Amino acid sequence: MKPVNTILAGVLALAALFSQEVKADRYSDYWAPENMARRQCTSVHLGYLPQLPFHNAAYTEAVIERSAPGTYFALNNFSCGYIGVQELCEKDANGQPRRVAIFSIWDAKDSGDNPHAAPEEERAKLVQRGRLVTTRRFGGEGTGGNSMRPFAWKEGEVIRTLVVEKEDGKDFRQIAGYIWDTETNRWELISCWRIQALSRGLGGGCGFVEDFMRNVDSKNHERRATFGPAWRWTGNEWNQATEFRFTRDANPNMEINCRRNPARGYFSLATGGNIRPEADFAPYDTRVLTPLPNAAQPGQDVMNIINAPKLEQVNY
Repeated sequence: MKPVNTILAGVLALAALFSQEVKADRYSDYWAPENMARRQCTSVHLGYLPQLPFHNAAYTEAVIERSAPGTYFALNNFSCGYIGVQELCEKDANGQPRRVAIFSIWDAKDSGDNPHAAPEEERAKLVQRGRLVTTRRFGGEGTGGNSMRPFAWKEGEVIRTLVVEKEDGKDFRQIAGYIWDTETNRWELISCWRIQALSRGLGGGCGFVEDFMRNVDSKNHERRATFGPAWRWTGNEWNQATEFRFTRDANPNMEINCRRNPARGYFSLATGGNIRPEADFAPYDTRVLTPLPNAAQPGQDVMNIINAPKLEQVNY
């Protein structure tokens, strides 16, 4: 068990982080390619294919090989949100990296980047949050609900996430994010949100590595993670991603690569530092996993969460 004062310090630090204003909206020159190249690493993504017309649960694993302050390793960026882990920009009281789990859901409709501009009835509404979790509304990349909790992940260990969608009446749905906690040896709820059901199913799916430190020096530090397996539950069976598409953002920096990790059998993404591109897996290429690693399907503990009734509203 962690000391109570350490846990509280972590939660307070997260609350302070949430209070910061967004630096710029998505249309400002902050995101001009030349400014991104000066300031930060290129964001790299790994799409999980083939895409499925409908799935209402997604189980994804990742192993982080190398991190740096201000890094987001998203295990699953899906149609209405994303889930993963981060190393924050500051260190904890003991001088160690401050690391967290994060789960965010966008509002059902795009209302720009001001989190206060979205009509109340169109906003993602918190249903429940897990222990140690702090929640807030966010903007600057669309708007929605965000949740974060201290989570001391380590390089080299397997990180496991689960996202589950459930119907919540005719016009609404719940979307919940979970992370496997090796300290408690169980799935822990990060948060669950209720949004308008303009569509059903999670849709899409990819992993990504992002530098959000963006202080010029941050582009000099390597970040690397291997993503997979990625399983999608279609309502009656599990479907594993067998193809992976490598993409990047508009940042022209080319210290990026995607290559197969022989220890895991899946593809790793890297950005920053002295990374060099791989000739056989260029951005916007797609690769089929042959042979496909012999990954076990998610177990009964995952199915118990998928088959459980929708979560009941809690008033915080």
